[in-house]
Amino acid sequence: MQNSNPVNVWHESLTSNNPSMLYDLLADDFEFFSPAVFKSKDKYMGFIYLMAAHETFLTSSFKYVTDIRNDNQAILEFECEIDGVHINGIDMFKWNDENKLTEMKVMIRTDKALKQVITTMTGHLSRPEIWR
Repeated sequence: MQNSNPVNVWHESLTSNNPSMLYDLLADDFEFFSPAVFKSKDKYMGFIYLMAAHETFLTSSFKYVTDIRNDNQAILEFECEIDGVHINGIDMFKWNDENKLTEMKVMIRTDKALKQVITTMTGHLSRPEIWR
């Protein structure tokens, strides 16, 4: 994985539903910034949030519509619909020289969309199997 672009590995971990691949992609100092919580989450909690996000988004009409990359960061715009609410947002990634993600920020628009995501994610975060 060291020679692989981390965004490509990100996509592969999502499509293959491979939590181990996703966890291995995260640097030890990884920080996750949720659109709903101001304080960042560390590697373990960030991973838990990403697992809940996987359940929230990838069971919907989720698709990336824009992919902008440079040497160590990327911005991917996404769209989907959850329970009749149109969601539009971006995933912002930064990675280190070992191609491990060091930071991910998620931003979602509109307020109605963010509220829908929070409601759905909260349901997934309360499931014990997400925490294993």
